[in-house]
Amino acid sequence: MTDEEELYGEIKPDVRALAQPLFELSEKALRERGSFLPHAAALTEGKVRLVGAMCNTANGVANSTHIKPLLRQGLRSMAHERAVTAIGVAETVTVTPDGQSQQAIKVLLEHHRGLTMALYLPFAHDISGDIKFGSTLSMFVPPEMNPWDED
Repeated sequence: MTDEEELYGEIKPDVRALAQPLFELSEKALRERGSFLPHAAALTEGKVRLVGAMCNTANGVANSTHIKPLLRQGLRSMAHERAVTAIGVAETVTVTPDGQSQQAIKVLLEHHRGLTMALYLPFAHDISGDIKFGSTLSMFVPPEMNPWDED
């Protein structure tokens, strides 16, 4: 067992607590609107706090490029202002498991104990236009936000 796997075993309840509402909100948005902007959550004081961001653009339409940096900045600020155990960001990405491209919900989770994971939930539209979800894939990845670093 690797150090990452051992640490994951210890913090699995935190991972589940953050990942579940992020996946649920993402799935709901996909079913209702067909897409979603990135959104986030923080685990603080034993509670999950959902986080969103808004911005004005020249043409009035925000996209992931606008929203993700705002979410990351907000999560970093939150981690410096209060005791945040873990953070997560959900977005839509393209993955290529088995060499075939498909869309997936990605939830990136960073824990204050040093573990970072990416969870992917592939999805596709079936013949009737309904969205079908596949099996969740997970992997340990390098941190992207590092909210606990003292920069």
